[in-house]
Amino acid sequence: MAAVLPPEKRSANAVLLDRAGICVSALCLVQCLLLPIIVAGAPVLALPFFDSEIFHLLLLGLILPIGSIAFYLGYRVHASRATVLLGAVGIGIVFVTAVFGHDHLSAMASALWTSLGGFFLITAHVMNLRNRRACLRPQP
Repeated sequence: MAAVLPPEKRSANAVLLDRAGICVSALCLVQCLLLPIIVAGAPVLALPFFDSEIFHLLLLGLILPIGSIAFYLGYRVHASRATVLLGAVGIGIVFVTAVFGHDHLSAMASALWTSLGGFFLITAHVMNLRNRRACLRPQP
């Protein structure tokens, strides 16, 4: 850099980089300080509807048909039992948690089980897409 830019340009670039570094560092600091406050305040700020049983049942009403159809159609192409099994386990966990979680689990346990089911579903959908793409790719 020293051989390419004259000294006045190097100085201006260094100042610009320092200012940018200060701004980025300040942004990082503010984020680090505010994140615990935001996380602690999230339940208070959340709308009660998102924690209600009806909301979870509505989501289940979307997850169940979409997942079932997607995994069925994917299986017809790639025949991967592992993908369908993982998707079924994810749907099962989400189903049981949505239907019985409010009555039999704490809010934390319900959230953890739902998150686990969601993680399984996301993973299975990614596997489904990759397996389908691999099967539909033209062979050389």
